[in-house]
Amino acid sequence: MAGVLDYVFAGMVALGVVCAPYTKVEESFFMQAVHDILKWGHINSCFDHLEFPGVVPRSFIGPLFISALVYPVNLLLNMGAAEGMPVQIAARLALGWSVAWANSTLGEAVAVAFGPGARRWYLLFCITQFHYVFWSSRMLGNTLALVPVLLAQAFWLRCVAAPSAVMRRHYYRRMAVILVSACAILRFDLVVFAAAMLFAEIASCTRRTALAAFAALVLSAAVSLAVDSYFWQTPWMWPELQVFRFNVLHGRSSEWGVLPSYYYFSHFVPRLLLGAFPFACAGMLVDKRAMRLVIPYVAAIGVFSANGHKEWRFILPAVPVLNMCAAAGASRLCQAREALRRVVRPAAVAVCLASLASAMLMMHISSLNYPGGHALALLHRIEHSAGAVRVHIDTYAAMTGVTRFGELRQDWVYDKAEMLLHPSEFSNYTHLLTSTPKLHKDTADGGEFVVIAEQYGYSGILTTPLSLIPKTVLFDHRLPFEIMQKPLVWIMRKK
Repeated sequence: MAGVLDYVFAGMVALGVVCAPYTKVEESFFMQAVHDILKWGHINSCFDHLEFPGVVPRSFIGPLFISALVYPVNLLLNMGAAEGMPVQIAARLALGWSVAWANSTLGEAVAVAFGPGARRWYLLFCITQFHYVFWSSRMLGNTLALVPVLLAQAFWLRCVAAPSAVMRRHYYRRMAVILVSACAILRFDLVVFAAAMLFAEIASCTRRTALAAFAALVLSAAVSLAVDSYFWQTPWMWPELQVFRFNVLHGRSSEWGVLPSYYYFSHFVPRLLLGAFPFACAGMLVDKRAMRLVIPYVAAIGVFSANGHKEWRFILPAVPVLNMCAAAGASRLCQAREALRRVVRPAAVAVCLASLASAMLMMHISSLNYPGGHALALLHRIEHSAGAVRVHIDTYAAMTGVTRFGELRQDWVYDKAEMLLHPSEFSNYTHLLTSTPKLHKDTADGGEFVVIAEQYGYSGILTTPLSLIPKTVLFDHRLPFEIMQKPLVWIMRKK
């Protein structure tokens, strides 16, 4: 059954891609990089990151890996032109299924450490968690790094469960090499989780392991320097070192908002785990080995809590470990006395079903968060016979789904120029994707545009008053809430 559940997890990842094929601004660098690598291969002035470099540089090694996986699909569909949403979907599936494969590898290690029943519970918890499934295919550095992290966690679990010191040292060495490489190339902040894992099993460290880890660090840094200096056209470019300087030495991450120190534990962890949360708590109480795995990650989350700027994706590597603990807890409780089994099994199934329903609802809501991407697709349908179109894409539209994969027409000009404030500055465009239509309507000094379509997007949830819920559900046959939408991007044509 566990093998079937691995495929179900991969299918849920694919469902998330199909429901929401577009990307947000935080995914922009990696997605645009994949497009540019597929289209041109060698660096040139047309690469998106040279015009829009972002706050800090990121490595091209991840996009190169995804591009290599997608290249046959792109060659088949476009003869190497890298155009169209099918290639973007293929790129996201390549990442998502890479995560699914690594997650399956970790599941096998869960079976070794806690038994096949725990593996099944582990996969069920993963399948029913919205963030873990939906974001497994999102083009983020955190998600790209999740692939090696899952493999390292599998070796960590095998190290803990190994019956001999020789095998423990073997798995520890593999874990150390993978973690060091991932920190140097993909996400410097993984060093917190890496340190927690390595110190937890420090007794298995040998001189050979230390030398292997140091060699991995040097090699990874050298590869990153070579690849990223070329693509960024900057000598001695090591992106993760730049990120470390920006966030740690200069402390500028707080410019993106600050949350209380307890927020990871009080809000993000329960939200990420959903139904697995109570079983993770139970797992720490009933299984000493599960507790041994969770404590280093709790300490790592505590370190992250010291930083004012907090995002749930920073602690994404903790989700599989907490799921392992939840799976161990559910498995042990299901093997307890018969009276307890009668309560635990249906409760666990009910919790998983509730989590799955919640995940499906959040997946639907998330699909409404990309009005820019939908608006560009709608413009192509409306003006399918038009030539010589020059469309301006404003910042909001560009941040909510527009990528170069969506720029389908070779005879059109797609412009994302920023800092255009006066209506007269838009006179050279024939069409607009804008979040401020009033700026362009019938102005006295030019820039006269007319709205030809509106693209709606998510604007909130309207809940039914508590006293009216029975009537709404039982007699009106409606859910006790309504997902609200409103126009967010307007498509305008010049008169």
